[in-house]
Amino acid sequence: MPDMTEHRGDKNGIIGTAAIFAAVVVLYAGVLIKLASDWYTDENYSHGLLVPFVIGMIVWLGRDELKKAAGSPSILVGIGLVSAGLIFLFGGTLGSELFTQRVSLVLLLAGIVAFLWGGRVLKLLLVPVALLLLAIPIPQIAFNKIAFPLQIWASQIAVWGIRLIDVPTLRKGNVIDILPQGSTQTISLEVVEACSGIRSLMTLITLALVLAFFTRSADDNGFLRLRRNDAIRTVLLMFAAVPIAVLTNSARVTATGLGSYYYGKQATSPFWHDASGWAVYAVALLILFAVNIGLKRLLGSGPESFKEPPPTVAPSSSLRHAVALTLILVVSGAAINWFSFRSEASVERRDLAEFPSILGEWQQRGAEFKFSEATEKILRASDYTMREYTLAEQGRVANIYVGYFASQRTGTAVHSPQNCLPGAGWVLSDPSIVTVTPANGPPFEASRYVIENGIYKEVMLYWYQGRGRTETSEYRNKLNTVVDSIVKRRTDSALIRVMTTIGNDEAAADRAALELSARVADELPPFIPD
Repeated sequence: MPDMTEHRGDKNGIIGTAAIFAAVVVLYAGVLIKLASDWYTDENYSHGLLVPFVIGMIVWLGRDELKKAAGSPSILVGIGLVSAGLIFLFGGTLGSELFTQRVSLVLLLAGIVAFLWGGRVLKLLLVPVALLLLAIPIPQIAFNKIAFPLQIWASQIAVWGIRLIDVPTLRKGNVIDILPQGSTQTISLEVVEACSGIRSLMTLITLALVLAFFTRSADDNGFLRLRRNDAIRTVLLMFAAVPIAVLTNSARVTATGLGSYYYGKQATSPFWHDASGWAVYAVALLILFAVNIGLKRLLGSGPESFKEPPPTVAPSSSLRHAVALTLILVVSGAAINWFSFRSEASVERRDLAEFPSILGEWQQRGAEFKFSEATEKILRASDYTMREYTLAEQGRVANIYVGYFASQRTGTAVHSPQNCLPGAGWVLSDPSIVTVTPANGPPFEASRYVIENGIYKEVMLYWYQGRGRTETSEYRNKLNTVVDSIVKRRTDSALIRVMTTIGNDEAAADRAALELSARVADELPPFIPD
């Protein structure tokens, strides 16, 4: 005769688990929709579309092992991870930081697993957790810090390869100039993210993890466990994906450079660019497979994974835990949504179109610059102005940009120059912090960079301002936005950027940029409220 108590317990467990994950879906609906959209549109993370299916397959194949491992809930670990996830979601929501919101989902899911089924189950699911993390797009600032060195390395290796065949070439940063055979006009090849290896890098790292996991040695302890040597091989293969991506894409740039020398611009046509991209990706995959085979032969399978004692099962508490966790998610979700959707304090300000055309001895030249409609949709600033000012006695021209964002709660956020300028081909170098001293206010710090794009070389100062604060760091500005959203009910902020040509005297350019920045700061209070 079947045990009705056990059947009732299984049914309650299913209902409780379903309630928890229904609460998670409701709480993260917006985050999940935006993440799926990014997977579909962002070539760097298109592998994310397959990750849920791979995770589902791993969990399904290891379902028997997971059932055996399920035991007493790891209450402290579970509550800690769930709390961390909710804190990340809260901060990411108020600070309009998608990466933080998405990482919070991984933390929350890991916490739920530990809370309901124990730390043993969570340990068995480390590979699916790692796959989910690898499918989350990293912040643009971090992306650029990875992409720039890869671009430079790819261009350096490509120039070395091109010169091996005695083809004259000149490299300026990530731009390679080649004079085609029999031509009098050079062709410039810009090594952007797609050619540096960054677009294939995240996919290759993810595939390295999947490849190593599914080619591991059989372990009598279960499907989800990795032997020690297999774990080492997995890590080494994931690290190997970096040089593989750089070298294969450097070969692509080298081939494009040689093609440009012998065949001119037709070697850089969209068709050959896309075709070479797919070919390079296929070669990278083959190399990844070869490295995996080599590592497997070198390391062998090693000893079996540590065999853990059987778990202690406490099924009677599962429903209580599920109810408690569901209540935590519902209450926390309501609180986060209340903070997110409550009205913001209104502030009075003047339109930036009224910004003065004369700043001391600096005078505006021409009309305001306007971005294209497509750029404005990406920028999503509430108000902005971009102008050129001249200093007649020095013959100097400077560009200023002020972008104001009335609210940063709905995905709109201040765009760092470290995100925007590289997309336009600028290379940022020589970072430092300088002090701007306005005549009518306290001194404040600004970020200073030298920026280059081909023959253009300029000094740039920028800072964030709003709600009575000035800040140089994108990260501190995000944190301040979260704090002020709670305390002041305000998330408005602005980015101010000043640029001027260096020419033959970098010190003079620095002095001019500082002087103009001080003039701009003196005029900002009516336009950017404290």
